[in-house]
Amino acid sequence: MAKMVPPVVHPGSSSRGEAEVFRRLQNDPETKDWIVLHSLDIATHVRRVRGEADFVIIVPAKGVLCVEVKGATRIRREDGLWLYGSDPVPDGRGPFKQASQAMHSLRSRLIERRPDLRRILFWSAVIFPCIEFNITSDEWHPWQAISCSELRRQPISMLVSKVLDKARDLIGSRGNVRWVDASSREPDPEQCKVIAHVMRPEFEVFESPLSRTMAVEEELKQYTSEQLEALDTMESNPRVMFTGPAGTGKTVLAMEAARRGFACGRRVLFTCFNRHLGHWLERQTAAWRPSVVTGTLHKQLLLVAGISTPPPDAGREFWARHLPQLALEHVAEFPNQIDGFDELVVDEAQDILADPYLDFLDTMLRGGLSSGRWRLFGDLEKQAIYETEVSSPEKALERRCGAAPVYSLRVNCRNTPRVAELVHLLGGLVPPYRRVLRPDDGVDPEIRFYRDRLEARTMLEECLQQLSTAGVSEDNVVILSHKSDDSSLAATLRSGPWGPVVRPYGRADSRCIRYASVHAFKGLEAPVIVLTDVESIASQLAVSLFYISVTRALQRLIVLASSTVKAELTQRLLGESGVDSTGGTRYA
Repeated sequence: MAKMVPPVVHPGSSSRGEAEVFRRLQNDPETKDWIVLHSLDIATHVRRVRGEADFVIIVPAKGVLCVEVKGATRIRREDGLWLYGSDPVPDGRGPFKQASQAMHSLRSRLIERRPDLRRILFWSAVIFPCIEFNITSDEWHPWQAISCSELRRQPISMLVSKVLDKARDLIGSRGNVRWVDASSREPDPEQCKVIAHVMRPEFEVFESPLSRTMAVEEELKQYTSEQLEALDTMESNPRVMFTGPAGTGKTVLAMEAARRGFACGRRVLFTCFNRHLGHWLERQTAAWRPSVVTGTLHKQLLLVAGISTPPPDAGREFWARHLPQLALEHVAEFPNQIDGFDELVVDEAQDILADPYLDFLDTMLRGGLSSGRWRLFGDLEKQAIYETEVSSPEKALERRCGAAPVYSLRVNCRNTPRVAELVHLLGGLVPPYRRVLRPDDGVDPEIRFYRDRLEARTMLEECLQQLSTAGVSEDNVVILSHKSDDSSLAATLRSGPWGPVVRPYGRADSRCIRYASVHAFKGLEAPVIVLTDVESIASQLAVSLFYISVTRALQRLIVLASSTVKAELTQRLLGESGVDSTGGTRYA
């Protein structure tokens, strides 16, 4: 796979042809040592105030190919003017001249900065991913045009190499071309890096952290849309359990299930266990009120039981047993006051699979759990961190409704491949994800080790400063801890210079760095996750907490762990074979 710069195609790109060429270059195994610069703005163009190159492909031992992509389904030239598809604006240069001028502009700028690279071959070509272009002209060589049939029949690595080989042969046959050495095997791998480094600051428009966050959001929408097939497949089944590890799109599917219920005129109870997740879901589904009632299960229990304020000393016994009992008693005493629901949708269902909660939901759903319509979404493998949970959906529901269909989700649409691999190795996810949809963005997860609490705090402050210097917005950063809020490392920052911008998750405004326990953040996600207070991964609970926390990261993951667990983490990363399989995880 080639190193793509930038590593993803912006989802808003209007050119399907460019996206197709990008994917082929990225996924072709024969391009593994190549560097591909995509969509470069050329500030010092030879003919125009400004120009652009669709792709600059730097190939070791062959040269540099500047590629123009024309993805129109119809191309014609009339009176010397090129017309593409339905675009009424004519182009007087044409794609071959565009590519050639871009190539000369880039080469001139390169040798101005690095004269020692002047003998490296530069050439140009045009790719037509949607049409068969077999027009001959003295203005270009036939082998400079790559048509759709060639793209279908041959790997793109072979097509690019063929153009550069033909160019080298042509120059070698003429003998009097002094600006390139046709017999050399340049550029070597180091020269390739130099070429990319020189071109990038001059011609690439860097993506801001805000723009990157927006691009990832659109990217996630695109990938989670593929998961909707699960709902379509199970539509005819009134009761379904959807199971899958973290990052497989369960929350998005749960929201879509609630939306479909709303669109069909059903009254839907959309609930979950986690308070922060419940608040987020309420905001996301506000437009569907009052048909869709969204919130935590405990909020619904309090409402039905007629309790406006829970007791100040309410503990686990109150929430897990006493409150459900009070709600059931109220239903029995005032049955006419309860307006049942036509459909039940539960996210993070593993947290509510306990008899007291299921007894209550059974009374809320028309037809009950045995005959009513419900959709449950949960991770029954790795996110069991509450005492109320059970190990399998069959055991929890079989007594009430028999064997309900189970749909397994195994494709990760949230995390990058490097984070997904870390989930497999350190989070104990076996078997691993069947597939990871997001492309590799080249950003490694980081694991940093501290010796004591004081060094850990200094390390956390340095992390936050580095993120701030890089332009990452405060509200994109969440600090997670294996400990409670008051005991967490992040809480110690409240007394220092970071105090004004570091706040507990539920009480933070939009411009704050937020912190929370892993328990409290379950079901949510953030662009940047800084995981702290990792002091053990020996127990099953510790492994589950680690798994949950690292799968929250959309773009960047930094783990601050005690040096006492370094040996165990290293052993897990390297595996029994001793072969490094971290996929680029960085130690510090």
